[in-house]
Amino acid sequence: MRLLPLAAFAAAACLFAAPALACDTVLPPEQRDIDAPGTYCLAANRENPIRINASDVELDCRGRSLTHRQDEPWANEGVHLRGGSRAVVRNCRLVGWNLAMSVEDYSDAQLLNNTIVADGQAISARGPDRPEGGGLRLTGNRIFYYQAQTGAERAIDINHSPKPVLTNNLVAGFRGYAAIHLNRAADAQLTGNQLLDLNEGGGIAVDMRESPRARLVHNTVMLRRGVNAKGLAGASDATCIENVFVNVVDAGFEPCSVRRHNLHQISND
Repeated sequence: MRLLPLAAFAAAACLFAAPALACDTVLPPEQRDIDAPGTYCLAANRENPIRINASDVELDCRGRSLTHRQDEPWANEGVHLRGGSRAVVRNCRLVGWNLAMSVEDYSDAQLLNNTIVADGQAISARGPDRPEGGGLRLTGNRIFYYQAQTGAERAIDINHSPKPVLTNNLVAGFRGYAAIHLNRAADAQLTGNQLLDLNEGGGIAVDMRESPRARLVHNTVMLRRGVNAKGLAGASDATCIENVFVNVVDAGFEPCSVRRHNLHQISND
């Protein structure tokens, strides 16, 4: 007797899920620019970069790869959002780019569930430095540096972008200076991010400069060894709750205006 209600729920779930899978335009492999609003997707792997020059664009790579071409060293950015608002880029796999994903003077941009096999900086965002020009959201992105040849000073670099939200992102194997760098990014929210296997030789997991009122909750930072790297820098006026830092000699929690239940552990190995 309960099969009909369950079937109805399943049908309703499919109905509501359908719009998320819709795609108005399959982007041809040779097309590099998106100049009009709409929903776009990829049907195959590609080696050409993608530039989003319009507002109200949704790009779903559907797990396809964008791989940097060795014969085009000047094409440095895999996906570039510039001069618009309200864009979503999801489910892309970017390999070998000097800068995998770039957001430039673009408000209300969302980068969701992307995988970056980094050979340089993974994500760079520069906003218009206006309260109404924020809206940056990074959610569920995975960044790996184990195949990097050149490296980068920062993995995620956010500048002049108020109220950025970073949730459940992973950075692993980074050997540069700062895994996450916030500069003039007031009211940032970092929740559930994992920064693992980081540089133990003097780097910083999260570096905040002129970025007041940050909120850091349930983030995990782990280094291979406890040497002299820092967990947080510039965390004055921040709220720091239930973060776990392992092998970070200087956790950086002391300047936080609110500190509750943070764990700071140094290995004896």
